[in-house]
Amino acid sequence: MPDDKLKDALQWLFRRQAKKAQSPVQEHTTLDLSPRSPFDLLLDRRLKALESQVGELKARVNGLMAAVAAAVVVQIVLSLFK
Repeated sequence: MPDDKLKDALQWLFRRQAKKAQSPVQEHTTLDLSPRSPFDLLLDRRLKALESQVGELKARVNGLMAAVAAAVVVQIVLSLFK
């Protein structure tokens, strides 16, 4: 779904830039976003894998920060009861 929105936005931008350049653009003009070579395909796969790994890393860091914050709160509460 987000890929379709990106493709539509890029097509809209492509048409807009073409109109600014005074070149006639037909309505059926499409922007090809498919990989041009096997290298591009491999690069896309690696980038998607990297994105998922970064997402997992962000989730772990957020969990670690929550654990540290909880430990700080527990220490403050324990110091109040001493």
